Amino acid sequence: MMITFIETHITWLIGALFVTVFVVSATRALMKAKKIDSEGIETDGVVTRVVDTSDPEDATSSYTTYVEYKDENGQLRESFMALTVRVEHEPGDKVRIRYIPGVHDMVREVKD
Repeated sequence: MMITFIETHITWLIGALFVTVFVVSATRALMKAKKIDSEGIETDGVVTRVVDTSDPEDATSSYTTYVEYKDENGQLRESFMALTVRVEHEPGDKVRIRYIPGVHDMVREVKD
């Protein structure tokens, strides 16, 4: 009986799994962004590269921006800054960022 249910509803179950993974990922990213905004250290950074992460089969463009900055210990770091639908920065641009001390995988740009 259970196998028959799975066989007849496999497309729906796979879709539900993808939606669940997306919602969990989006929620984690939002929570991390809020934590960076509320607890992060603000500093200056320099854009090191902008990578085109667009899918050739998809109609929308996306770009990943990386920024270099000195962390709380004075160590030079390069971190993922943003995923955007248009290029907002070019290598060499100075930006004001926030990051969580000890967590250097993602930073957020400080917007005025």
